[in-house]
Amino acid sequence: MPASTTLTAEEIALFDQRGYHIHPQVFSDAEVAAINAAADRVIAGQFDKGSPPDVTTLRREPVDLIKIDNTWKADTTLARTVLSPRIGHIAAQLIGAPTIRMWHDQLLDKPPYGGRVVTYHQDWAYWQMIAECRTVTCWIALDDVLPESGPMVFLEGTHKLGIWKLPVGITGDDVQKPDLPAGFKTREVPVIIPKGSVSFHHGLLLHGSDRNFSPTRRRAIVSHVMSGECTYRPGQEHMNEWMMKRYPEHPQPGEKFHGPQFPQMWPASAA
Repeated sequence: MPASTTLTAEEIALFDQRGYHIHPQVFSDAEVAAINAAADRVIAGQFDKGSPPDVTTLRREPVDLIKIDNTWKADTTLARTVLSPRIGHIAAQLIGAPTIRMWHDQLLDKPPYGGRVVTYHQDWAYWQMIAECRTVTCWIALDDVLPESGPMVFLEGTHKLGIWKLPVGITGDDVQKPDLPAGFKTREVPVIIPKGSVSFHHGLLLHGSDRNFSPTRRRAIVSHVMSGECTYRPGQEHMNEWMMKRYPEHPQPGEKFHGPQFPQMWPASAA
């Protein structure tokens, strides 16, 4: 049975201190098998919702990784996964948000003995279209993540340092470790988790990953989510801005995010 999504006060306090939370067995083995089958269909260009994802990157450069954005638009099973109220409920508690909306999802498939370095970065640094950093990345493991399979690595507590300059580029060539303030204490935390577990991290937490040195794929599907109170700030180019303007209903500068590009995840019954 999936684990309870109700967090303790201690778990929430640890997220505030460390910048991440690991939640075990959010999805069952049977659910993970169905998600992986759906992911393979989408990679093959089969979309049971009749529409493609927003962005599909199947080429192997620069980081030797399959990456597909907003699969929820293409596949029913993947939509049910990334928009799951289970994820929304946990994220809402971690950041104290009354509601949670989807920012965008990503399907990630790092091949056996493949992948390249994803250097340390902060997710929100690429999302300045969201005016407030009330965002959480919810990383759903679709394979057992092993030390040799290129796990994410968190720099614990770095979300407290504020926004960091963007790396020169995520080229797959080096880790570009940030020059942290003197005296700041952190540790590298590899995210070694079994399939079906979900890793949650703050939008300002520095993190990266190495290549996959194992003989098996390292697959994940990621829900990048935000508080329903977050507002739209134009200025930094992002795929979501292009896509949201295709719909008649979308936020204007300064307005809370709404419309079809940003479906609400929590509470599930709300419009």
